[in-house]
Amino acid sequence: MSLVKNVFYSAAQLLPLAVLKQRRPDSLLLPYHHLVSDAPVPHIKHLYPWKGTKAFEKDLDYLLRRFTPVTLQDIIHALKTGQALPSGSFLLTFDDGLREVKDIIAPMLLRKGVPAAFFLNSAFLNNKSLFYKFKLSLIIESLQTTHHSKATLDQLYAYLQTDEASLIPAIKKITYNTKGQADEIGKILEISFAQYLEKEMPFLTLDEVGALVQQGFAIGGHSIDHPYYSQLTLDEQLFQTRQSVDFLVQHFNLPYRAFAFPHTDAGVSKIFFNTLLEGPDPIDVIFGTGNQKKDFNPKILHRFNCERPTVSINAAVKGILLLNKIQQMTNKDQISR
Repeated sequence: MSLVKNVFYSAAQLLPLAVLKQRRPDSLLLPYHHLVSDAPVPHIKHLYPWKGTKAFEKDLDYLLRRFTPVTLQDIIHALKTGQALPSGSFLLTFDDGLREVKDIIAPMLLRKGVPAAFFLNSAFLNNKSLFYKFKLSLIIESLQTTHHSKATLDQLYAYLQTDEASLIPAIKKITYNTKGQADEIGKILEISFAQYLEKEMPFLTLDEVGALVQQGFAIGGHSIDHPYYSQLTLDEQLFQTRQSVDFLVQHFNLPYRAFAFPHTDAGVSKIFFNTLLEGPDPIDVIFGTGNQKKDFNPKILHRFNCERPTVSINAAVKGILLLNKIQQMTNKDQISR
């Protein structure tokens, strides 16, 4: 994290929470995570950091002492009826439908009595396919921990048109539109992504998702296969969204329709939102990643990253509330589309 952000979070922690919560009495705190684990996770290790169980439990205790947990259904009901949520409400959300949801996260939430919503990619459920970025992390892990012959590495350099010094950056530049390169690199390095899926089962199965729903957790769509929406056409954006939501609604007979963007909602047009929120079979709520900013439609809510292990929950919460307060004072608290 940059020095500026470190200074900002340090300063935010000195401010009284009560003062920061006065930004908007009806504001909803929306922290998001992907996973919680004390063990190595090779398919995520080279993508982003995450919190362990002790840190996550401290987060839960902090939030429960200072805020009021609500469900996704509570939020949708408030949006439909205009009724206010309890003051200082929060909803935890988790993206990508990782196995750790079943193994670690849900048991901790149940023990603490904290509701949550899990946003799922339909292509990954039942471990049918592996997210291309997870493949990139496994490739980097292999390069750093496994001996590869000079001939193999030379073949890899030639394929990526790079050299040893620029190899890892070149791998990280592979995008959703060029994700086929990950499979080719896997072949060169003799990495079997199919075997990894079968052995590690990094994603939830449909039965496990059903059990979570039975336990009272909410679920929503997170696209089919986790693209960057800014790289898609409008029709592709709508298809990815509707397919992921419709699949869950039909399979689990859900009485609500929710969606959370993969990566970011930056650059997505008003037409996209109006089509999904006001058209046939409208989505009840859409979650973006705009750090709690307001959007043009109240059914669009923005979450903030709360899984950085180097940022305490106190710093993360006070930091986002302080940021929102500054944005409100400078008339920059509204997403522009």
